[in-house]
Order: sequence, then structure tokens, then C-alpha cells
Amino acid sequence: MILNGNSLTLETLRSELASPSKLSIADESIALVNASRQVVDHVLETGQTVYGVNTGFGRLANQRISSANLDQLQVNLLRSHAAGTGDFLSKETVRLIMLLKINSLLRGYSGIRYEVIEALVSMYNNDLMPAIRERGSVGASGDLAPLADLALPIIGEGLFLQDDGTTRPSLHVLQALNLPTVALKEKEGLSLINGTQVSTALAIESLLSIKALFATLSATGAFTTEVMLGTDTAFREEVQTARNQRGQIQAGKILFHLMAHSGYRDAHLDCDRVQDFYSLRCMPQVHGSLYDLIVNAEDILTREANSTTDNPVTLIEENTIVSGGNFHAAPIAHIMDYLSIALSDVAAMSERRIAAYQETSQSNLPMFLMKEAGLNSGFMIAHVTAAALASENKGLAHPASVDTIPTSANQEDHVSMAPNAGHQLRQVIANATNILAIELLCAAQARDLNPQYHLAPCSEEIYQSMRSKVPYLEKDGPLSMHIEAIAEMVKAGQISDIVESYIQELS
Repeated sequence: MILNGNSLTLETLRSELASPSKLSIADESIALVNASRQVVDHVLETGQTVYGVNTGFGRLANQRISSANLDQLQVNLLRSHAAGTGDFLSKETVRLIMLLKINSLLRGYSGIRYEVIEALVSMYNNDLMPAIRERGSVGASGDLAPLADLALPIIGEGLFLQDDGTTRPSLHVLQALNLPTVALKEKEGLSLINGTQVSTALAIESLLSIKALFATLSATGAFTTEVMLGTDTAFREEVQTARNQRGQIQAGKILFHLMAHSGYRDAHLDCDRVQDFYSLRCMPQVHGSLYDLIVNAEDILTREANSTTDNPVTLIEENTIVSGGNFHAAPIAHIMDYLSIALSDVAAMSERRIAAYQETSQSNLPMFLMKEAGLNSGFMIAHVTAAALASENKGLAHPASVDTIPTSANQEDHVSMAPNAGHQLRQVIANATNILAIELLCAAQARDLNPQYHLAPCSEEIYQSMRSKVPYLEKDGPLSMHIEAIAEMVKAGQISDIVESYIQELS
């Protein structure tokens, strides 16, 4: 992969996470990096006072640092800011953070020597992922604590993650591979830890998961509509066009397409049910809102992946350094909060469909999806689990970005809380995945209880794939293992891959 600071896309990032490559840097980016460093050298030669170059940090910005201590200032910055807590982020997440950090530094605004970027590239290409603690950033002034963990190995400090989840001192690893450490110079420590790369990585990983989940939730809703003898008339394109919302039009088109050629749909033609309940009928509206947010999030995160988010920035043409606030992660925090809200709502709709399976008036199926209900409790408590997860999501969907705690002695008095939004969104995705797994189990059980009709092709393929993992439930047994098996299929993309093969021409 050739990086130039400007051309990352979500698709290239998805491919890189799935199959990491070796990085190289475009020649024009090297020239920009060198020109940016010359701006820092010029400022030092002229004796100007510039934040982060020859001053303290945060509230200590008014403290001028002597020339003799400028290199030590950068080392002290990394050491003092490595104050995070919690578990370590996965190697996959750290790989994405490193890639985003390298790409950002290549844009010619950071004043960092190319030698430092080379050290990051060498770590990446040798699969050396720093151990980054997941908690400790408020999303402004950048993701300071976790990015300090990222940067410490460059100077031979900090830890590297191993494949088994343990850590090793970075200096030992670098020496064993005969890789050098770097002595930081003016501004370089600040350039390494200022930035939104941790928040952005959390957002990108979540968005990639949600994009796959969207196909699954569409197919799950269509599957349920079929086996509940629901109608697809509310999914017709003419209905969505009348609303004039792009996401709704796309969501309705997908649902209508997935139900085509369904025998269950045909069985509904002469029944007396005029309208289905909202959790069937209103899927295009609710799913469509999530779809619009996904499209918007992809635009925002693609731009952020190709952004300069540290401070201050060098302006090469003006040969000067200017302070700003590009480290503030509000756009990332806001979009993750929006996604948490919308996905929680979609998952709540799934929970309502699971509830409908538990009694006869809406599903026309035996109570709790069991032929001998009473002796057997069937899916009664699986629904309780879905209700617990849906309720938890409602708390997690409270926007993290509406909170702010002033830090750095009130110098940094408004922060984004983007990492908190990211952690919340991750859990919402996990909960939604399990809720969908429960609905899929219910749909497969309903199909077996009412087998006289044939499923639409996509639903049939999903059903057969599920039945290779979990059996029809004839009598009570522990459901946790079945929920976990289907949830794993969802997470691994096995369901979404099936769905994509049916809807790819609709994109």
C-alpha cells in the first residue's frame, strides 16, 4: 500500500485490516514532510516562541523552555501522557490507528522529520503493534494517552502486543530485530500524540461492522415478515418514493427484493390482515434512517482518515506555524453517537418482532414457538435476553458527546468524549448482533413450525446455513449456545455475505 496522506478509503482500510500489506510512502509526501520540518527549523532559528516547539503544554503553554531542554521536552511529553488505563486494544485496532497516524503525518502540516515516520512504517511492516490502553482519552486535545502508548516504542520505551495478548518491552523487541530507536527533536512528540486517530479507528471499525450488519438486519426483517405471513406491499417502491427519503427508498427496495418469490408471501394474498404491525410495516422508514447515517458517516470518516488533526500546524508556503484546534474530535463523536441511537432503535424493532413470536395473535404460531407450550417454555427467555440487551442499548445510546469535563487546569475546557462514544457504539453493535441472532433463531423455528410454504431464495439460503449450525427445537434445551453460534455467524459476515449476493445489483 502506497500512502500519500490523501487517498485512503473505507474500502482500502477494510481490505488492509483483513489482509495487512507492507507500507511504502509516495515521493511527493516525503517532499512535503521535509518541507514541513524546514518550517520548524526556521522558527527555531528566528527565536520565535511557538506552542509545543519551545513551550510547555496545555496550561503550561506560557512556560518558555530553554534550547538545551527542547529534545527532553518531547520525551517527557510521551512519558507523562502515557497515563491510560484498562485493557489493551486489539492488534487489529492498533494497526488501524498506526495506519491513520502515518497517513496524517504525511500531509505536510506536522513538522516531523521523515525519520520518525520511517520508524512507524518499520513497526507496521514488521507487525510490531504497540500496546495501547483503551481508556484515558477525552477526544481533545487529541487522543493523548493512547497515542502516547503508540509513540513510546519509537524511543525504545513502552510495550509491544504479542499475538497471545501478552506484552513485551519494546526495546527488547527492537534490539532482537536490529531495528533502531529514534531520538525525538522539537515538536515531534507533540505531533505523535496530538490527533484523532484512536477515536477515528474506533469509528471506522464500528462503521464497517454496521455496514455488514445492515444487510443482515434487512434479511432478518424480511425472513420474519415471510414466516409471520406478513405482506411486502408496504415495501413497494412507490410507497417509499412518496416519502422522498433516499435511505428509506433503498431500505424498502432491499426488503421488497428479498421477499420476491416467497411462498409465504403468496399465502397472504387472500387473508384478512389489511396491515401488519409497525415492526414489520415500518422497517423501510427505520432501517432507511440508519442507512442514511451510514452513508453520511462514511463520508465524514473518509475525510477524517485523510486529515491533519494535530496542533500546531506548519504552513509551508508562509513558512510559519499556527495554533488551532484540529485535534477536537467532535465530528467523530457526533457521528458515533448518531449511529448508536439509530442502531439501538433498529435493534429495538427487532426485539419487538421477537416479542411477536412469543404469542399467537400476531404470529399465528404456537405460544413461545413450541408445539407443547406449557410443558416447554421454548423461546420465552430468549426474548427476555433480547429485551435486556435492547434496554441496555437505550442507556448506551445516550450521546457521549453532550458531556464535557474541562481538563488541563481549564485550558482545555471543552472536549469531545469521542472515545467514550466509540466504546458505547462497540457495545451497542455487540448487543444488536445478539438480538438479531435471537430473531433469526425465532424465524428459523417459525419456518419449521409452518413448513407448507417455501421461503424466498435468500431466506432459504440463510435458513439452510443456520440449520447446519443449530437444530430445530423440539423440546426445551439451553439456548445460549445456539444464540452464540448464530451471533458468531453474523459477526463473521456469513449472513451478510449471503444477503449481498442477492442485493448487490440494487446498490
